[in-house]
Amino acid sequence: MSSRRRPSLSQLGLLLLCAAWLLPGLVGHAPWKGGDGDHFVQLWLLLQSDVAPQAVSATPPLYYWVATATAWLTSPVLALHDGARLASGLFVALALFFVARTARVLYGAEAGWAAALTLLGCVGLLVRGHELNAYTAQFAAAAIMLYGLASLPQNVRSGWALGIGATLMLLAGGVAEAVLILALAGLLPLLLESYRSPAARRALLWGIGLALAASAAWLAYLATQGIPFVRVLNLQRWLGGDGLRPAYFPGILGWYAWPAWPLAAWGLYRSRRQWRTPGMVLPLGALVGLLGLYALAAHPGEEQGLVLLLPLALLGAAGLLTLRRGAASALLWFALMLFGFIGLVFWVYWSAHDLGSPARLAARLTRLGMTGVGELRPWALALGLVVTLAWIVFLARVGRSPLRPILVWTASMTFIWALLMALFQAPLDRRLSYASVAEELAARVPSAACIQTVQVRSQQRLLLAYHSGRQLAAAAGCDWLLVGTRRNAGEPDIPDGWIKQWEGARAGDRTDRFHLYARQRQ
Repeated sequence: MSSRRRPSLSQLGLLLLCAAWLLPGLVGHAPWKGGDGDHFVQLWLLLQSDVAPQAVSATPPLYYWVATATAWLTSPVLALHDGARLASGLFVALALFFVARTARVLYGAEAGWAAALTLLGCVGLLVRGHELNAYTAQFAAAAIMLYGLASLPQNVRSGWALGIGATLMLLAGGVAEAVLILALAGLLPLLLESYRSPAARRALLWGIGLALAASAAWLAYLATQGIPFVRVLNLQRWLGGDGLRPAYFPGILGWYAWPAWPLAAWGLYRSRRQWRTPGMVLPLGALVGLLGLYALAAHPGEEQGLVLLLPLALLGAAGLLTLRRGAASALLWFALMLFGFIGLVFWVYWSAHDLGSPARLAARLTRLGMTGVGELRPWALALGLVVTLAWIVFLARVGRSPLRPILVWTASMTFIWALLMALFQAPLDRRLSYASVAEELAARVPSAACIQTVQVRSQQRLLLAYHSGRQLAAAAGCDWLLVGTRRNAGEPDIPDGWIKQWEGARAGDRTDRFHLYARQRQ
């Protein structure tokens, strides 16, 4: 890398930026309502059942193997849910590493950090990469496959990366994505001369052979254990549903893949006359193929679209390195204004929450169910100030380079996420988790007693059991009864013989309410 193009921050500084993006939000809070809670429930059921993940999990086993390992390794210092959530950080880190390696192969050494920072700056990755999310395993496996695919003409050993990535993708539930990328590998020799060499063909055969051998061994094992293929291979993604929604993923990419997609569009425009190069054909073919595949998804969702960010980040790296000065300045100043404004808003909300000023906003937070309004939290203040000062120092020291606009964007988004976690992780935890409801149950129900649940969803029941340490069951026969209702539904119709002990909900929850009853003693 020439000195003219060397980024002003050292390699260590860039690694620290990646760590600053990855770590906040991974630990320090209970499983939150939604995807975080769904995947934790699957893991907890696995640990409670003491059998193989593929036998009990509704999703494939790779993520749960790794989450179980990270939870066990960190059990002396972290709670189960925090240790398990580190698996998502590990898979995101793997995806960053391999997308950077892929960009270096396709576009040169300068593009490695450009691709990694572009991927890290994607808005859609921010939340999904910090929660318990089994699709991060597919995200990492796809990045490994793309690296193997890009390296086929250069290194015979790249076939191993392609085959290992395909195997991991199979174990992660991305059998359709694995087949698509392998098919793309078979088609590349038709378009690109560099993929027609004997070395490239040998590497491709090694990769496909390894993938087929591993797949055969895995399917044979599942067959001998009598485990349904549909669940373990995640085929339910393509079955059932209320009808196809082919426009779902193209519709969300406008914000989900920002700012990768405008950089990618510029990269494609710049190379429109020389498109038959690996740097254009490979990521563009992967992107078009994935969009076509995901148009057939029966239950599309944001967390499933992470793989789409990989080819967009690669194309975005190519576009970033050729970005004109005016466009680069526009992205930089947009990042400064947007995230500076959001940071100011966060500090105003902190003032309302911790200091009670402005009073009208503090009163609104109280009405929304936020607890501890008007109570100063010194640690939150100290962490928030450190994060804010670090961002200001970064902006003052960052120098000119081709990476500067995406570096400022990604660092500023990291600042906002870290500031949010520093100032509001505890209030958000009480609002988005079931820990507060579980505390009420634990305070009233003896540890040896069981609680019968009525109209309580499965995820709620299992998370309440995890946090409270009490046995919650859908069957009758318990001396305690927990009934769930909608917020405005009024009192539930309870048979005689039960005495109400408590009524409440998660802080600020406007939908669900819980009613606890004890059996009347004769």
